[in-house]
Amino acid sequence: MRGLLNIFLLIIMVLALLVLAASSLVAGLLIPLYFVLVFAGASRREAKVKTKIEAMLLPGETVVAGVIEYRAMALFRRRVSLVITNSRMISVRRKVLGGYRMIDRQWKDLSDAQMDENIFPALFGTELSFSFLEPSGGKLAVAGGSPDDAAEIYKFSQSQEQAWEEKRRIRSMEENRSFSGINLGGLFQAAGMASDVSPTDAIANEINNAKSLLASGVVSDAEFQEIKSKILSRRF
Repeated sequence: MRGLLNIFLLIIMVLALLVLAASSLVAGLLIPLYFVLVFAGASRREAKVKTKIEAMLLPGETVVAGVIEYRAMALFRRRVSLVITNSRMISVRRKVLGGYRMIDRQWKDLSDAQMDENIFPALFGTELSFSFLEPSGGKLAVAGGSPDDAAEIYKFSQSQEQAWEEKRRIRSMEENRSFSGINLGGLFQAAGMASDVSPTDAIANEINNAKSLLASGVVSDAEFQEIKSKILSRRF
C-alpha cells in the first residue's frame, strides 16, 4: 500500500505544480528539479553505496547478498540499501545533504526475520523486516526491493536465526545443568549424598534428582532417559 500511496501523492504533487506553473516560473521549475534529484544518477549512487560498504568489511568478512529499495517505495525520502555478510547485517541510507547513515547488527542478535511480497512485485518489490534481541534491539527494514534479492536475504537470515536460536538453547541448557550440579556426560553426584550410602540408594537418589530436573523443565525427556541409562550402567 505504501507504494501506491507514494505514486498517488506524486501525481497530486505534479498536478498541483502544473497548476501553479501557469502563474509561477519557480513552480514550473520544481517539477523537472524533483525528477533530476530523485532519478538522475541513481545507478552511480548505488555503486557508491556498494563501494562504501565494501570498504567497511572486516578481515575475513564477505558479502552474501544485498538489496536496495525500489524507487516507488521511496519517492519522498532516501532509499535504504541492505547488505548481509557472513557475520552481520548492514543497513545504509544516504543523508539529504550528503554522507551516509549506517546501522549494523550481528547475526547472533537476530530474533525474527519476515518477508512480505507487495502487490505488483515488479513495481513495488518485496518487503523485508528484521527484529533483534537486546542489547542491540530495534529493527531493520526494506520497504520493497527485488523479490529475488529479498528471497536470498530472507533464506540466509532464516538459517542464521535458527542456528543462533539453537546455540542459545544449548547454552541455556548447559547453564541450567551447571547450576543444578549435573555433569555434561550425565554422571553426577547428588548434593549432600553421604559417602557411606549404599550403591543402590545412591542410584535411587541420583535418579530421583534427575526426575526433579525433568519435572522442572531443566532437561528434556530424552535427556532424562540418557542420564538414567548412564546412572544405571555405572559401576561402583
